[in-house]
Amino acid sequence: MVCLDPSVRVDLVRGGVVRLPDGPGTRVVALAGTLWITLEDDPRDVLVEAGAAFVVDRGGLTLVCAIAGPAAVLIEAAPPQAHAPVDE
Repeated sequence: MVCLDPSVRVDLVRGGVVRLPDGPGTRVVALAGTLWITLEDDPRDVLVEAGAAFVVDRGGLTLVCAIAGPAAVLIEAAPPQAHAPVDE
């Protein structure tokens, strides 16, 4: 998913997936349902239940999946300063 808005809501059916190609600092909020989040080259499996959030903490592909039924997800883009180089 590529989105230019700072945040977007996505409604997923069970098994539905959102692909975040490279999103360090992106905040994934479970508005409803349970999410399974997996990150490229990372052994962790992250479960996020309704009302909780996870901030993507590495580059590479991130997959967000509705695993236990439908889910509503809010994807909030990383703040611009998270990727901006520091000028001296």
